[in-house]
Amino acid sequence: MSFARIARTAAALSLVAALWCTPAGGQVFGKNKVQYEPLDWSVLETPHLRLHYYAQEESLARRLAATAESVCVEYDVRFRLPSHHPIPFLLFSEHHIFQQTNATPELISEGVGGLTEFIKGRVMVPHTGSWARLVWVTRHELTHAYMLEKLGQVMKNHHRTQGYLPPLWFTEGLAEFCGTHWDADGEGLLRDAVLSGEALPLTRSGPIAGSVLMYKEGQSFLLYLADRFGPGKVFDLLDNWYRGDDFETVFRITLGLPLKDVDEDWFLGLRRHYYPVVAQAQSAKDLARRLTTHGYYNLGARVLPAASVRDSARPDSALRFCYFAASEAGVDLMLNEPGPGGKRREHRVLRGGQSPSFESFHLFQNRPDASPSGLIALSSKRGGRDDLYLVDSGRRRVVRRLEFPHLVAINDPCIVPGEQAVVFSAQDQGGRSDLYRADWSRGEVRLERLTHDDFDDVEPDLTPDGRWIVFASDRGDLGGRYGIFRLAAGGGVPEALSEPAQGDDRQPVVSPDGRWIAYRSTRDGTSDLWVRRAEPSRAARRVTRLVGPASDPDWTADGKGLLFTGQERVEFQIYRVAFDPESLKAEPEAEPEHLAAVPANTHTGPSQPYQRRLGLDIIQNGVAFDPGLGAGAGGQIALSDVLGNEQFHIAISNDSERFGDFWDGFEGGVTYINQSQRLNYGIGLFRLTQIYDVDLDLVRREKRIGLVGLTSYPFSKFTRLEGTFLMRHASEHRLNDGNVVSADLVSDFLALVHDNARWGAVGPIGGSRLYLGSGFTRDLESGQGNNASLLAEIRHYRTLVPSVVAATRLQAQASVWHDAQRYYLGGYNSLPGVTRRSLAGQRTLLVQEDIRFPLLRRLVLAVPAAWELPTVSGALFAGAAWAWEGSGGTNLESHLGIVGFGVYLGGGYYPAIRWNFAWSTSDFKRFGPRPRTQFTLGFNY
Repeated sequence: MSFARIARTAAALSLVAALWCTPAGGQVFGKNKVQYEPLDWSVLETPHLRLHYYAQEESLARRLAATAESVCVEYDVRFRLPSHHPIPFLLFSEHHIFQQTNATPELISEGVGGLTEFIKGRVMVPHTGSWARLVWVTRHELTHAYMLEKLGQVMKNHHRTQGYLPPLWFTEGLAEFCGTHWDADGEGLLRDAVLSGEALPLTRSGPIAGSVLMYKEGQSFLLYLADRFGPGKVFDLLDNWYRGDDFETVFRITLGLPLKDVDEDWFLGLRRHYYPVVAQAQSAKDLARRLTTHGYYNLGARVLPAASVRDSARPDSALRFCYFAASEAGVDLMLNEPGPGGKRREHRVLRGGQSPSFESFHLFQNRPDASPSGLIALSSKRGGRDDLYLVDSGRRRVVRRLEFPHLVAINDPCIVPGEQAVVFSAQDQGGRSDLYRADWSRGEVRLERLTHDDFDDVEPDLTPDGRWIVFASDRGDLGGRYGIFRLAAGGGVPEALSEPAQGDDRQPVVSPDGRWIAYRSTRDGTSDLWVRRAEPSRAARRVTRLVGPASDPDWTADGKGLLFTGQERVEFQIYRVAFDPESLKAEPEAEPEHLAAVPANTHTGPSQPYQRRLGLDIIQNGVAFDPGLGAGAGGQIALSDVLGNEQFHIAISNDSERFGDFWDGFEGGVTYINQSQRLNYGIGLFRLTQIYDVDLDLVRREKRIGLVGLTSYPFSKFTRLEGTFLMRHASEHRLNDGNVVSADLVSDFLALVHDNARWGAVGPIGGSRLYLGSGFTRDLESGQGNNASLLAEIRHYRTLVPSVVAATRLQAQASVWHDAQRYYLGGYNSLPGVTRRSLAGQRTLLVQEDIRFPLLRRLVLAVPAAWELPTVSGALFAGAAWAWEGSGGTNLESHLGIVGFGVYLGGGYYPAIRWNFAWSTSDFKRFGPRPRTQFTLGFNY
């Protein structure tokens, strides 16, 4: 959990910090959201929006403000909304900067194209370089904002509370229905899913919830409703929201038919539409040879030279290539080459997602390049920007790193013949996506900007002689669609090589002899592979007609075939297809319709400096009950500004039910958090009346009043330094020797936290977590309450074989000085199957090992309705603990060991319901005759 997420728990950090005297009390792992650079925000106001932007992106913001305002005018009519409050809209010129926003506390993955936050209705949209995509995402997210506003107004007008929201497929399907037209990407995805059996009726879409397939199924269903019943019926559902207590009821009232019946009709129509395609199209495995055998997401293949001259004479069996492979463990750069016995073997060259240098390889947006000598070029996120890396594929090590302070995102590097330069596509801080060349032929790296305009210039490749750069772009007058262009290496004006009448031409690659260009195109409805002459022409030659989409073409060394990514059953695998370009039929191209790609309208109104406006995030009360500690209740309020950079947390409760004095029983705290810069800090005031006494194992009265200071400095996404300062006056403060005193206490804590754990469905599956903390508490009056503490904990996870994970935990704790604290071990969080608090000491050591594996997956309860149970997993575990008491710490006071097994439901990001069966031992030679059983609800370490 990062500092930003701690702040958003609304549990009042002042209370949390005040309850613990040592850093052992609350060590928190988790990755960080880093503000790499402060941004100077301004606001553009339109009748419907308050668009927030920073200085570097003002030109983009003014163009988008005009477009977004026109979308709102359109949506006023479609959603039948006469009036509403201006929508707070946050624009980010680049996805890397979008990932840093505090407007949402969660870490944002690269797969998130935009966000609409439900509480404040904030819309957050990043720019990727494509104006057409920016408009689509803007329309998509504004649809969410309008839907929420519409439902709120409908329920308010009919004096009803909003007890539920539409199902996710409807929410996202409506956003796609309003946000864009049915395109080739949606067609290719849905066609493949229907023909492969991966598509599901929406009333049974639980297994695909949250996926792109679910988005597109929802869009397809609403297009079907609009075609069958009229477009207005889709929005009638929102007008009738108050008439039912669930979506199915509202649907039946609005359409006059049960949702299940209409869903079945729509799904049957999909089958009738797509099944005839089988007679015309081929599957990738029937047309080409599959080369990757592991995993579900293998993309971006690039051909490497053969290992020897003899191998180069056998191009198919000697084929070597690099590619990106994604799994639960992350995205890695892989090498695929011939193995013994005609098989192929795979090696990891670089691991992504576990270190600051290779934080992300941008799967689906980026691919590497390879030179004839075996040099690999790729980009990776490093901090707040991308760097370029050159990797020796033979030695599998980085030989050069290039960084450019004024560029943010870098994609699709291409090595220039001679290997002394790289051409690539990059976004600057203003969001413009252009072509660049980095040259180090004279020693010093020189960066040259090759294009400089508002068009999206991407996916460059070079001719073998290095004279021409071929690339894809939405430039010209194709209305935002992509064609293929070439640019002289020495500069000049880009020249069109292809201008498709419909769809997009993308990912051009030049053949080894320089005569042909292969590319993927959606001109015929879905993504297939095509080739054309390297010179400008009006003819193209089709290579594939596949059931699923094809992408990522790259020529084999002999120029007689292509590697490509084929999508089947929502899997992405790498194939090789052999063909002779001369033998393919040349198909003449129709003249395209000419439309402006980038609108001329801009918002000309004045901008305003950003001013903090606090708004309510949450207000709630809560009740907690513990069988041993009793019940407690309280309320909390959280407020923040629009950017989420400044937050206030207020908590209040009363302990009179436990201790009887109502007026003296009030406790609470106020905490201010500032996350606007890399160094996060907070300050809080509190008054507390009760504390959990770890020695007595009960909640007792101890009144404290004081202040707390908090800091957190993230070095990277994975590592941070955090500190806490706590000053308080405590009455009825109980010392370790049992004496009760009044004390003025000052505490300081400092901790180094590292977390690069990779998560799967049931928990961490790789990486490590480290916590090193120390602190002291000083009694300013008598010194009797002085104590100091140290804590070290490391957790390491590794996948032994697919789905089987070994988890290791080592923890050491120590407390010294006059009022040294005691630590307690035992129970599910330290020794599962052992009685809680079985061991106690001022110094403890804990060692644990788990082997976790799935037992049952996708169990479905059929009554009263189909409901898929969480995965049932098993664990073999062993552990040992030691505790020492006394000032010397040399005498072994107690120790305990366990072995056992457990069965649990859930896990991962959610608590696990677990049954443990454990045998205790003192020497791992003799064990108890019967296991101790234990039922727990909590998180696996």
